[in-house]
Amino acid sequence: MKQKKNYDGYCKTHITRNNSGFTLIELMVTVAILAVLAVVAIPMYSNYINRAKQSDAIIGLKAAQMSQEQFFSENNAYSNTIDILPGFDDSGTVDNSYAKGEYTLKVTSASTTSFVIAATWVDTSKGIDDRWTISNTNVEPVLDTTKSGIKGYSVFDWIFD
Repeated sequence: MKQKKNYDGYCKTHITRNNSGFTLIELMVTVAILAVLAVVAIPMYSNYINRAKQSDAIIGLKAAQMSQEQFFSENNAYSNTIDILPGFDDSGTVDNSYAKGEYTLKVTSASTTSFVIAATWVDTSKGIDDRWTISNTNVEPVLDTTKSGIKGYSVFDWIFD
């Protein structure tokens, strides 16, 4: 114990404490704030990653649509397999399948007047069953809402789930 002289000249006993460090309450408040941030940030990050993967499907579908139109202009009919379209032969065999990121592109139907191409991503371990389609009448790819997994191509989708 240290003794200090008061201004009056009298001695008072003061116990000095070392006030360095954090209290338990301060640590609990910090952990609570970090938990709230994690609850918001992790779904946002997952949604961001899924939207980036969906952009692979959309880019692939738009390129396939342009290739189908090029094929139509040269052959007066749409291709019934994606492998013979320019830029979509990835395996050297005709299996109507082209890998674009996590998605697999396939021609689901084709005739002399129309076509439909689908991009599908199925991952049963994550519960993802995402499917986009494009046709000769669609300008933009369309999300198949009957499938579960990733919802639409939206920045704010994670808020409304």
